[in-house]
Amino acid sequence: MTDSALPIDRRTLAALLLLAVALSAFVWASGASVTDGEPRVSENVSERYRSIDSLEATRSIVVERNRSVSRTVADVTLVPGTDRERVRFRGDGPRRYEHRLSNGSVLWLYDADRRNVTVINITGPPERTTRAARIQQYVAAAGLTDAAGRPQQPTVAPLPVVPRDRGARPQPRAADTYTVDYVETDSVDGREAYVLSVAPSTNRSDVGYRQRLWLDAERFYPLRTRTVWTADGARRSVTTTYTNVTFDAPVSADAFSPDFGPNATVERLETPETEWYRSVADLSARSSIAVPEPSVPADFSLTYATRTTGRVRGVGLRYAADGRQLTVAKYNFTYAPDEGETDLVVDGRPATLDRGPTTSLSWSCEQYRYTVRGTGVETERLIAVSRSIGCPSG
Repeated sequence: MTDSALPIDRRTLAALLLLAVALSAFVWASGASVTDGEPRVSENVSERYRSIDSLEATRSIVVERNRSVSRTVADVTLVPGTDRERVRFRGDGPRRYEHRLSNGSVLWLYDADRRNVTVINITGPPERTTRAARIQQYVAAAGLTDAAGRPQQPTVAPLPVVPRDRGARPQPRAADTYTVDYVETDSVDGREAYVLSVAPSTNRSDVGYRQRLWLDAERFYPLRTRTVWTADGARRSVTTTYTNVTFDAPVSADAFSPDFGPNATVERLETPETEWYRSVADLSARSSIAVPEPSVPADFSLTYATRTTGRVRGVGLRYAADGRQLTVAKYNFTYAPDEGETDLVVDGRPATLDRGPTTSLSWSCEQYRYTVRGTGVETERLIAVSRSIGCPSG
């Protein structure tokens, strides 16, 4: 079976690819020291997190790149552990939509200036690692829980922090690639929080990746998160902070249903159907499109593989390592880049390099287009992965 080339607008294509192969990153936090305190609950950490029925708060996201700073503030209503959310952005910011709403299966994006609503069906990988389980792993790795996952009394440690119970601590997934340390007990907008530091267990001078996470001392929800890394010689950071937090506030049945007024126009974005697989072998057995065989760094491991059908047909691979993400996508379309868009060559084919928080490199080969994306991945390493794929036949 042969999949033919499909002409498509580049801007529309970019939106579709982002839906098909999502790059998610778990972002962490920082803050100032206040006091040392005792855990006020004895329940399992993940159970305390999962007990949150809803969260209402003001959320601010600050993105820094060298001396450039952007800030976005929004009023949010969330249901942790699900994709249900209502987000109303405040003031001006680097965004097109002023209101985002999701009921868990459909996402609505409202552009107030155009009075236009874009509707997108949400898809995701099966059995996604929940944040509750991940948080319990980090708290356990920091030595703040007993064998049953219950919080223990944190000890005061002068800086620099010496990891606690390093020899006997529980080993979370990927524990051989990062370390988690308890730093101090802090306060975020008046709420007590435990500060955890997450860092690669080996020296990665090419990325300089560091994380800090402020966990609410009662419900273990991240009240402030911060990630710092270096990409292409530029120091970057993302900080997310929740203030005016209310847990378990009553949420009406229609809180996650759209209501944008009678004059709003609705545009449904045609999205491809995506199937998710645990291994490349499973994907290859189901796909008529040959799956790429990239040479990825040894510390990256496959998290899932995808098969996309519909208007755009293709395959995708997603890898991760201590907070960094790397994806490879191959789709049945081609287009000739403008002369000014060609940055380098991959296996004799002109390639386009787009830099940013997520850097991507794309090129066409026969009737297919390839894209390699990386978050927290050095550009030279991204290029090496791309060239290991090249332009294979089939």
